[in-house]
Amino acid sequence: MINLNGYIEHTLLDPTASQKDIIKLCKEAKEYGFHAVCVHPSHVILAKRTLENTNVRVVTVVGFPLGATKIEVKAYEAATAIREGADEIDMVLNIGALKEKNYDYVVKELKTLRRATTRQKILKVIIETDLLTKEEIVKATEFATLAGADFVKTSTGFVKDGKGATPENVKLMLESGAAKGIRVKASGGISTASSAEKMIKAGASRIGTSHAKKFTKKIKKASKK
Repeated sequence: MINLNGYIEHTLLDPTASQKDIIKLCKEAKEYGFHAVCVHPSHVILAKRTLENTNVRVVTVVGFPLGATKIEVKAYEAATAIREGADEIDMVLNIGALKEKNYDYVVKELKTLRRATTRQKILKVIIETDLLTKEEIVKATEFATLAGADFVKTSTGFVKDGKGATPENVKLMLESGAAKGIRVKASGGISTASSAEKMIKAGASRIGTSHAKKFTKKIKKASKK
């Protein structure tokens, strides 16, 4: 059985999330030894303060969930989040630009965000696989790799009726960026330990989920029997 806890980004991106909810999320991440919490930009300062003197990292999202905001706005959002304590940035790619083959725009956006986040911070590019063909997934991953991103991420989890992460897409993304060693964060629809393990076996280095406490608690109970 894979030790999942170190892979997990304990996620709360619900629009109704309160400060109390974020503090609870952070305390759970500390208790279970998760890699990170993933929160909205407005909660970065609170999360960083709550996780002070721990190894749990703070991840936030940029251009979320549609990816359609202007490049300059995404760059400002990312830089502000880093200044306020974010360790990692998950940005949503401009999906419309990719699909209409406006590749100059896509590359410009990715390179701008890489500069805004600096090499000291982890940059993940959410490519929203549910909205892309296989060829577009490959293109998006190649562009993210070219721009110097650290990860490509499968999904926001906000696409209606979307599948979210699949082992097949994790493998496809890894193969697309393998030459320069880009990593994959699997996110979207991962609600059980078995689904998380499938993503890791397919090659994912991180798991984004809002269900982590539930399924890791079950693993702990099972291991004690």
